[in-house]
Amino acid sequence: MMYAKQMRIEFQYTDESSSNQEALATLKEIEQFSFVKKLSVLPPYVKYLNGKISEQNRIDIGCIIDFPFGILSTENKLDIIKRSIQDGANSIEMVMPSFLINNRQNAKIKQDIEKCYDLCAEHAVNLHYILEYRIYNYSCLSRLVKFLLGFNLNDIYISTGYRLDDIYDHIIAMRMIIKENENANIICNANIYNKEHLEILESSNLSHFRVNSVNALTMIREKYQI
Repeated sequence: MMYAKQMRIEFQYTDESSSNQEALATLKEIEQFSFVKKLSVLPPYVKYLNGKISEQNRIDIGCIIDFPFGILSTENKLDIIKRSIQDGANSIEMVMPSFLINNRQNAKIKQDIEKCYDLCAEHAVNLHYILEYRIYNYSCLSRLVKFLLGFNLNDIYISTGYRLDDIYDHIIAMRMIIKENENANIICNANIYNKEHLEILESSNLSHFRVNSVNALTMIREKYQI
């Protein structure tokens, strides 16, 4: 099936209460699905899991920083970026700074993005940003996406996965943002609970998406025989 061949699937693991061994158990489950291209985790798990990934099915490790609220200072974020890269992260995923957004400090938002961008570029590591469409209106989201596109940061997530999400609302938000920002690549990371949700993704022509449960991976494998 052509759609299955086009799929790029990621996995997000942000259970802050898990031990290293529990995180490792999840990694080993994920490695059974060869179509998973990236595993994104919180900073403390990067080094441990990076050393446990099978060489036969080497997947990228993404580090989600300032999850879930986006309240760290720029200096703190830069320190975590440096450490995460040293620990083996191939990709940095930064939650947009909510405090600056709420206070409409656009100049500081741009400075914050620029410093994170420069540091990641220095180490040749991809930088992505995570928005929260449940909090901000489309006008605000569109403005933030324009900031990111100004740095050529096209791959964007519009949900942290921390709040209750709905795949229908998620896709509507994606479409509204892309309508105003045609060059943006919004990566769907809504919760997927059943095969109907997979059909919605396919009918929406969304082949790059992120899941957060092994059950979702199992449904994908069964439906598309991959």
